[in-house]
Amino acid sequence: MQQVNLRGTDLNLLVPLQALLEERSVTRAAIRVHLSQPAMSRALERLREAFSDELLVRSGKRYSLTPRGSALLEELNLLLPKVEDLWRRKPFSLASATGCLKLAMTDQMTALLLPDLITALTREAPNVDLQIVQWRETSFQDLLAGQLDLVVSPLTAPFPLVVERILPERFVCLVSRNHPCKKKSFTLAEYLAEKHIILEVQPGIQTLVDRPLSELGKRRKAALRLPFYVLALDAVENTSLVLTIPERLALRRMDRRKTRLVQAPKEIPPYHQTMSWPHRLNADPLHSWFRDCLRAACRRMI
Repeated sequence: MQQVNLRGTDLNLLVPLQALLEERSVTRAAIRVHLSQPAMSRALERLREAFSDELLVRSGKRYSLTPRGSALLEELNLLLPKVEDLWRRKPFSLASATGCLKLAMTDQMTALLLPDLITALTREAPNVDLQIVQWRETSFQDLLAGQLDLVVSPLTAPFPLVVERILPERFVCLVSRNHPCKKKSFTLAEYLAEKHIILEVQPGIQTLVDRPLSELGKRRKAALRLPFYVLALDAVENTSLVLTIPERLALRRMDRRKTRLVQAPKEIPPYHQTMSWPHRLNADPLHSWFRDCLRAACRRMI
């Protein structure tokens, strides 16, 4: 089969070609596509040269189609409507939308947001699937590579990702009701004297807690390291360990009969949860709607 180099082909000639083959008149074809008659005559000459065929031949006072011209007209009547559809934006409908939204979040934010998100999807976009994967060090790279659609994280995403703050948060300390400390807040010295449950957001550290302590030259005593907040909530109940946890998750999930809150030292600063996405999804109606769902779910928690 002969290879055709489209880069060397003037696709603008397809519309005049269809007009010429349907009208079988240079004059009427020119009027139809808003060209002058000389311009349409030149277009016909170029088309004849491109297809190595006369396409239209004079028969008395009119033109008749060659066999190649007739075959081209049939193909154009099928092809051009499809080409026009490429530029025609179809109305978006959540109810009939399909696909899979894939995002990365910590188990903390999954626990807080998932009920609202799955309710919105079930009610408004029932044919759209949701896949949530655990946040990890490579999540931003996965987002840039197109393997994720959205990342919810307390860490700032790198350029050129779009970043938006969605939820202010602060840390509190969760301890057992039997814990010997009965104070309402820890000083830094008291906090560092305790044994801790470390939630490993990154290998070996709970980033937003251990990084500011490290900048002060301080380090916690790790008695237990876990990857998930939910497991840590259970682990603290019958021990003398301290769990440093985002306040909203603590208030929602703690068992007040078995645990209580102690304010974290002021050296552990507040922070924001952010959502990040690539520029290519900025205007996509499904992803825009889903980001609105995340914003609304966070507003309900403030």
